Amino acid sequence: MDKIYSAEQITMLAKELFRHERSKKRLDGWFLAKEIECECAGKYDSFDAETRKAYILKEIVSRIPLEISEYSIFAGTQDDAFAASYALINPSFKVEEFSGYCDPTAVFGDIEPNSEFTEERINKVKAEYSKSAYVSELTQVYTKAEKDTKEVAYFVEQVTGHLIPDFRYALKHGVAKMMEIAAEPMKLALESAIILAGRYADIAESQLDSADNERKKRLEFMIETLNNVPKKGASNLFEAIQMFMLLWQVMCLEQAPNPFAFSVGNADRIFEPYRNGLSREYTAALLKHFLVFFNVADRSWAISQNILVGGRNTDGTDLTNETSYALLDAYYDMNMPQPILSVKLHKNTPDKLYRELGRFFFTPGILTPSLFNDDSLYAALGAGGVDAEDLPDISVAGCQEPLIMGKDNGNTTNSWLNLPKILELTLSGGVSLLTGERLADLPKGNLKTLREDFYKNVELYASRMAESANGAAKALSNEKVPFLSCFMGGLESGIDLRDTTKQGTKYNGSGCLIHGISIIADSFIAVDALLAEHPEYEEKLLDALGNNFEGYDDIREFLLSCHKFGNNITDVDNEAVEVAGRVADIVSAQKNYLQNSFRPDFSSPSTHLLYGYWVGATPDGRKAREMLGYGVDPLFGEAINGMGFRMLSALKLPYEKMVGGYASHLGIDPKYFRADSYEGKGMEFKEKIVNPLFFSSDSKKVAPFYLYVNVTTPETLRKVQAEPKKYAPSGVYIMRIHGTFVNFLDLSPAIQEDIIKRLDPKSTAMGA
Repeated sequence: MDKIYSAEQITMLAKELFRHERSKKRLDGWFLAKEIECECAGKYDSFDAETRKAYILKEIVSRIPLEISEYSIFAGTQDDAFAASYALINPSFKVEEFSGYCDPTAVFGDIEPNSEFTEERINKVKAEYSKSAYVSELTQVYTKAEKDTKEVAYFVEQVTGHLIPDFRYALKHGVAKMMEIAAEPMKLALESAIILAGRYADIAESQLDSADNERKKRLEFMIETLNNVPKKGASNLFEAIQMFMLLWQVMCLEQAPNPFAFSVGNADRIFEPYRNGLSREYTAALLKHFLVFFNVADRSWAISQNILVGGRNTDGTDLTNETSYALLDAYYDMNMPQPILSVKLHKNTPDKLYRELGRFFFTPGILTPSLFNDDSLYAALGAGGVDAEDLPDISVAGCQEPLIMGKDNGNTTNSWLNLPKILELTLSGGVSLLTGERLADLPKGNLKTLREDFYKNVELYASRMAESANGAAKALSNEKVPFLSCFMGGLESGIDLRDTTKQGTKYNGSGCLIHGISIIADSFIAVDALLAEHPEYEEKLLDALGNNFEGYDDIREFLLSCHKFGNNITDVDNEAVEVAGRVADIVSAQKNYLQNSFRPDFSSPSTHLLYGYWVGATPDGRKAREMLGYGVDPLFGEAINGMGFRMLSALKLPYEKMVGGYASHLGIDPKYFRADSYEGKGMEFKEKIVNPLFFSSDSKKVAPFYLYVNVTTPETLRKVQAEPKKYAPSGVYIMRIHGTFVNFLDLSPAIQEDIIKRLDPKSTAMGA
């Protein structure tokens, strides 16, 4: 391999390949996949649903157009599984127009008609797809839940990806070996990977005659590799990466369009056995092509695909290896919008890793990894029922959701609960303070019994939410996934991953993303203070909220002056703990389609902004339609006493109950880090940020386990907005947006403003 490519050549080709990928303005492959599926209507109707899907997958893989770029050293692409759909990286996105991803036929509006893909052709496939049982049943679910979801008291969605397949057995033994033990539908589906490799080998063969000598050697090596994998197991790193990409491509095609958001797991552990002594430099060069694979077209549309490095074993032994550092090198040099980089830290993480992370945090416009506390993940998931033998395989799906690689179908974004909207409806008796529409038949609120009434309504809405979420999951179960199931326990169980009557994965649950705990806690404390200090305001409060505080400045000023979460103030911090704990218990009590618990997830991937738009003014002094608090963080502008006090508040929360995950963000001013080198600043970051948050407590309480940061200032981002060619000459300036990073220049103005606003300098101020 190293006789054909040098590390420098591989890197040069990776950068050219990324430029080639970002030049693509159309994504039509997903449409061709659906068109092929529609053309198969009736052809396989005599088979059961799983076998029928396996045959259709083989048809798609056999017929969809393929290509190998002149810059490619590996064959494979994700492009044909995705549409240009993800709202938050669309510059035309508007908060007030977003209505969720609840209509599976809406994607047909994302393909721009032309002479090849005519409007008539698009509508024909859309009409056929609309007849499917999946679309029909899902439409019924959303229709039934319309009153609850139109102003987002809760929301539900049909989960597609958000899983972490385990390809390790396949990489070691090959697909042919898997086919020997697979149930018939899965065996048929696995053939698709071999068919795909064969088609790519044929394309490479066809390019030999016109290739120069250097390119010819590369093509011959590619053909040799494709003849080995994925049929047989991988024998070196090149074969392992090639095989992984082919398996991933088939897996995504099986769920086209838009299989958001599969994640890789600990890639360093997956690939290290195949490195066979390759240098860190050469390994990094190969992995750069692996990273390019996850970027789709001009805006890297395949969002939220997560790759991990680092972490520990059950005995606390550190598991970083040479591939861990090679992956970091690849990420840093390429600096692409996707895939997400996450790092698992623990008390025994070597200082070398912190030193090497310094360059990520303190180079402007460079991606910053998400950070996970593996010690706390072990504690939280272990207490939640995960077997000790599976804990080393804790991985991250999508933005931040902890799952066990290859064994856990968490349906992580199946439901979303909007606590401030429920508070609004509790106070108003079910009437929207925004529109005046009656959304529910609830008794009118009483400030003296506000907590009791609120929690009663949370139980009511959580129950209805679970029913709707289960309906969405059952609708999706019509779309079987025999290929994916092979890497999620299906080889052993023979059960399709999406079966809602039998459990095909070792672990199963449904996610619920819970919004607005800081607003609820701040509101309860403010109402207490109002009743105690200004009883004359009691009768006026609802009018003040309904009028968005217009003409009620005195009431709002008082509410804003009350204690706020995030300042290490006992009463409101304890209230936040109570809110989080009680709501987590209510959510956990809900049962999914297999009678497993819903998993409380206190994160809000930009939905703090989107759902906040549908919430009226709240008793903490927040105005109507303003953002909610992000994840478990204080509401913007309310944590005014600096980083230390904010961390002390955060440490009190019940992370042991957040088994579905949570989100937290710090916007950090780089001026507080004064070392002369990136390595030194990495160690400062460990001492000033990581240790106080993750590892400062020796108590038995579960410590925080997730954090992402943006190390920059509002002033810097304003400059990038005003003069992008000066401050981002490459056209890429990476920033964090919830659990993923994106090109800041790709974002809509609303999302850019959200990032800038939540940098919130006062909340992260440090001493000199």
